[in-house]
Amino acid sequence: MKCVVQKQAANFAMSETCRNTCGESRDEQIRGLYTGLALHPEKDFGWSKGVDNARALGYDAAWLERLPLAVWKSSAAVGNPFSIGPIHPGETVVDLGCGAGADVCVAALLVGSRGRVIGVDVTPAMVEKARANITLAGLRNAEIFEADITELPIPNACADVIISNGAINLSPHKACVLKEANRVLKAGGRFYIADMVRDTTALHSQCDTGNPEGSWANCVAGTLNPECFLQMLEAAGFADVVMVGTTAYRTSPETIGALFRMTGRRPDCS
Repeated sequence: MKCVVQKQAANFAMSETCRNTCGESRDEQIRGLYTGLALHPEKDFGWSKGVDNARALGYDAAWLERLPLAVWKSSAAVGNPFSIGPIHPGETVVDLGCGAGADVCVAALLVGSRGRVIGVDVTPAMVEKARANITLAGLRNAEIFEADITELPIPNACADVIISNGAINLSPHKACVLKEANRVLKAGGRFYIADMVRDTTALHSQCDTGNPEGSWANCVAGTLNPECFLQMLEAAGFADVVMVGTTAYRTSPETIGALFRMTGRRPDCS
């Protein structure tokens, strides 16, 4: 499903041929970094990751103990989406930009055998890692799709809950991502987002095209002012949009992790 982005208050236009200062394409930069995280999680990437990071973000100790340590190694959570609201047994959960699948595994524990979890990620190495982690954890109620989160291979109105952790800021097509999320979320369903935003206490942020001096892959260049992101969520058709708070996670002095909660409603078809 292609999405045509219209100019909105939180305008985020970025050319498909955009290049960073090293001449490397944005998509190549992102996939290259997260391929490295999947294959070499022991490497220092300059930001927190792994089970210690999950513990610092408030992930339940029972999840950390239940899931094998390997599940957490390539996890770079920027917040704890499970702290935002409940996930109930029997529900269907979709994880946008699931990475190595740690949050998929946690959600699978929460929904139980009667529920279902679907993870979507665009980086082949992360998809392979996520599938391996699901198997390692002995979970049979989760599956991973390789796809861009602007075009989800998921039917309309099938998700009770959508979660996303540090992924939406990586897309230059945020409006498309959010419209797709609203498409697959049931009316009244819940959307829990942990993502990087600009720290408005650190600099004067405006609703523009992000931080051109930062790295896309390191969750800097694609970040928005929180107010701009809230406007985009409302424009995408979500209801009850709230910024719950910030986390201690940082990818630069100008960015900070933040938590958002909203509910789905049917898109305006007028």
